[in-house]
Amino acid sequence: MKSRSEILAIAADQEFDLVVIGGGVVGAGVAQDAASRGLSVLLLEKDDFASGTSSRTTKLIHGGLRYLEQLQFRLTRELCQERGLLEQLAPHMVRDFSFMLPITKGKRFFGIKADIGLTLYDLLSINARGVRTHERLNRKATLGAAPSLDPTLISGGLRFHDCITDDSRIVMEVIKSASRYGALAVNYLEAVDFKTSEADGRVHTVICRDRFDGKEMTVRCRSCVNATGVWSDKLLRQLDSTWSDKVKPAKGTHIMLPLSCFETSTALFLPTPDGRFVFVVPWQKALMVGTTDINYEGPLDNPIATTEEVDYLLGILNSYSKAKQLTRTDVIAAWAGLRPLVGGEHSGGSAKGSQKDKSSTATISREHLLFEGPFGVIGLIGGKLTNYRMLSSHVVDMVLAQLLKQDAAKYAAFKQSKTDKIMLGGWSDKSDFLTTTAQISAQARKLSLEPATLDHLIATYGKDALQIIELVEKSPALAERICPDFPPIMAEVPYSLNNEMAISLDDILSRRIRLGFVHQGQCLESAPKVALLIQKLNYWDSKRAAVELNIFEKNMMAQLAPAAPLERSLI
Repeated sequence: MKSRSEILAIAADQEFDLVVIGGGVVGAGVAQDAASRGLSVLLLEKDDFASGTSSRTTKLIHGGLRYLEQLQFRLTRELCQERGLLEQLAPHMVRDFSFMLPITKGKRFFGIKADIGLTLYDLLSINARGVRTHERLNRKATLGAAPSLDPTLISGGLRFHDCITDDSRIVMEVIKSASRYGALAVNYLEAVDFKTSEADGRVHTVICRDRFDGKEMTVRCRSCVNATGVWSDKLLRQLDSTWSDKVKPAKGTHIMLPLSCFETSTALFLPTPDGRFVFVVPWQKALMVGTTDINYEGPLDNPIATTEEVDYLLGILNSYSKAKQLTRTDVIAAWAGLRPLVGGEHSGGSAKGSQKDKSSTATISREHLLFEGPFGVIGLIGGKLTNYRMLSSHVVDMVLAQLLKQDAAKYAAFKQSKTDKIMLGGWSDKSDFLTTTAQISAQARKLSLEPATLDHLIATYGKDALQIIELVEKSPALAERICPDFPPIMAEVPYSLNNEMAISLDDILSRRIRLGFVHQGQCLESAPKVALLIQKLNYWDSKRAAVELNIFEKNMMAQLAPAAPLERSLI
């Protein structure tokens, strides 16, 4: 990736075939697809890449088993096929994982219904690469896989397979892939206004504000995509004040617990009394529990988990536990995200009032909406992390249809999407993946890097793990862990600054390295040494470091406060 200053200089002078607004997984996917077809592309993000919904998911690449209850067969099949494809395109970071649905005593009919549903799930996965069928488990096998389940409740279980990943890292890898094809991507550059052409009434200029120095710049374009997710309506109202809302935000909260809190060798898919399911997933050497699914009408930036939501998740887990009852003091991290469901004003429901109103988003379709909005701006609402690639190809098809009307001779030769063959992680093909990971492993062993750190580096950075190991070769002190109980190391800090446009402490510790989502207490304790390293590398002076530490501390404490308030200060 080019540096941020280089990109800003280029963007001020060039006219782009496409400007994509929104640096989540959909925006990144659109940029990759368009650039790989040969279009000139600029991606704008008002905060950091993946700082919204795309860093706050349940980290699953899955077929959407629960969508079968809503009879969304087409969506489920689509997701199953994309899951199999992503396993092939990103073998280092999209990995098969075992899931188990416990069947409780007295729920025989539910067990039969779930078995039929999983059989259908298997059928919808036919022809998907890497497909594995489900199996029935007896009581002994179920309890053996998850010893913390209460044996007095369990009669058996069903095991099935989906994939686990790291959402914000997928976004970064897709952006890197787009960059290799010539796309430019820049964070902290906000679209604040638009200019339209008198000839055809379409947007031809995006006026942007740099959120660091406050300066404005203009970007010229021939087409524009709104990939801002839950912010879509807000952006379109800048173009048309009469725009009617089409997004219904749904709030999803997750909590993290130490692995010792609930012993399980598999991810769990727990039915809840209110007819939903809660995932319990071993992730990043901790246990992720989520998610809630409630209607939301609050501020769109930086949503915070509530005590009620934390207690709900703990209550579900406790209802299945044979051991001690977990409390908020066991929670080591909490976060909340907003899903952009297709709904809007006409769909009803309110975040105020009854619990039924609050949970009404559970029945809203997870289908997407692709449309041409005011002044030709193309919008996409909805979709999933799993099917971002396919949705992005549809968006670019629509972009090309617009461009062909403007200049048929220039754009007639552009081909169909080829992202179904482009590997993520820097690998050229499967052979390159196998050869290079062996090389990375050999070099890591010579440096005595821990196996957990080696696995983390490959899963997080793909082929670029070689660059991080080279930093350790030059400076062995960078092999130190950032947090004592987790595998990320200090060498990842200069790498993310130099290669991934990380700017703030939160960019580094929460999205490039996921510690801010895994253990917020340890992350807070480690932040000063990270800031000191950045000073030594001459990125920040002491004043900037103090500001970054203060902002990071406030953010971490706000996230964790509903579960376990932190009473300390870093400064």
